Amino acid sequence: MAFTVLKGTASEATLVALLGAKAKALEREKKEHPDWDDFKIISKLVAYASEQAHSSVERAGLLGGVKMRLLPADEEYRLRGATLEKAIEDDVAAGLIPFYVSNQLAET
Repeated sequence: MAFTVLKGTASEATLVALLGAKAKALEREKKEHPDWDDFKIISKLVAYASEQAHSSVERAGLLGGVKMRLLPADEEYRLRGATLEKAIEDDVAAGLIPFYVSNQLAET
């Protein structure tokens, strides 16, 4: 089932998307690790965006209480798949749980 949520600003939409992804990640990880509490899971969650992302993306990470990794963009301000893949591999190896990627860019 899909839901559409209309929000008034990019900041609201970004925060709602991140919080929704966080809730799904918590639910998934509790099933996989029933002995983990919310704090343990949240401390491992990591979200990704380009360093060229709109400021609302980093703010959503702060308000959502999760790690936000801002990854380097290419010369055309794009987050490349290889860059994201490497970051995810490194974070999984470090015991983190990737759960969200934003591609919302700042206006150029």
